Amino acid sequence: MNKPNIDIKADNDLDKEFWESLQIDILNSKKAFTIEDIYSYVEKSFMFSLFFRGCSHKELNIFHSLLNFHDLGFLILFEFLPKENTKVIDFDIDELSLYHFIKKELPDLTTSIGPLIHNRFSILITDGPQTMAPGKDIKSNSLSIATKLLKAIEKEFSIKLIGGIGNAQSIHSIYTSFLEALSCMHYCRPGEVIHIQDLTKHDKYYIYEYKEAERHMIESVRLRKPDAYDYFLMMMSQISPLNDKAKRNKIIEALVLASHASRIDRMEELDYLDYTCHIKTLMELSGDSLMEWAFQRFVDITGYVKKHTAIDYSNKIVQATKEYLEAHYAEEISLEDVAQHVNISPQYFSKLIKKNTGFNFIDWLSMLRVKKAKELLTNSNLTVKEVCFMVGYKDPNYFSRIFKKKIGMTPSEYIKNNPLS
Repeated sequence: MNKPNIDIKADNDLDKEFWESLQIDILNSKKAFTIEDIYSYVEKSFMFSLFFRGCSHKELNIFHSLLNFHDLGFLILFEFLPKENTKVIDFDIDELSLYHFIKKELPDLTTSIGPLIHNRFSILITDGPQTMAPGKDIKSNSLSIATKLLKAIEKEFSIKLIGGIGNAQSIHSIYTSFLEALSCMHYCRPGEVIHIQDLTKHDKYYIYEYKEAERHMIESVRLRKPDAYDYFLMMMSQISPLNDKAKRNKIIEALVLASHASRIDRMEELDYLDYTCHIKTLMELSGDSLMEWAFQRFVDITGYVKKHTAIDYSNKIVQATKEYLEAHYAEEISLEDVAQHVNISPQYFSKLIKKNTGFNFIDWLSMLRVKKAKELLTNSNLTVKEVCFMVGYKDPNYFSRIFKKKIGMTPSEYIKNNPLS
């Protein structure tokens, strides 16, 4: 059995923490242990050694004689999710109760249940070659088992979960199944279980395509090339199947890379991406709003890089649109209005503007209005409400939301940070 390749210090700390907590659990228990209770601790010890400490052949044989597991198995990994809109992992579940509940739900299967580490726990299901031999199709059955169990746990303990399932392996290679189950977690939505076989093709495609797009995006940002946006779009398309937590991590990574690339050949450190002011907003967003935020922040970065050359004003339609927006931004303007003004269809106008500016029409108009608002807030004694109406918005609350989305702070905060001289 190969020991997992993990950091030795972290391994020792985790090892020490686990055994100390296990000892405390046993010493502090005020009730008599049943034989099933004792087995729960043996299984925890077995699973912890198997995946986090490394399990020798001798230890494996001892555990085998105690737990009577089979030679082949697959791993199910479950993760408890934070309560909706809190982003805080806060739950109080008795591990022994969880253990007995799972055993009751899976009475006909040979299972070993691992310890609850942070907000995850694992279940090893084993059987003989008649069921799990290479070539046997066990995907549908394992998905059925995991999905039914997930729903039962959610109902019993009133908490949301996600789950991943690895392929069947020899016990001596079971760590592979653990890694496969872990890789599924990045794609799960709340209440969903995913099998590794549903990710294999996508994962290979994703890794290759994403890395290629990332490399080209960095190079294009560094060289001030407008196709940087196209590569960023490819990257965002690739991460769209991920859950929101995984998306946030990839978005932060992509924006940091883009921001760094934008400054590689510059002497000054101006126009950097202020990461910290966006963290709270990033954590509050989800789904499509999260992706929209990512595109806006990337436009901010590449806007700094490309300055005014980002927009191809040599295009007559773009130039005419710019002039129209400059003259009418304080009025109610729709895409259809401007398309009619430049005498082309709204559909073609929308595509042409995106191709030649890197922005969609609403973003361009919003950015123009916010820019005008910044000038008024900085250089006059006008109130936020007055500025709101002067740049084309009718609702001060909506104006504040748009302003904060673009600038990272509310108009009132902006005034405080930019007082009149």
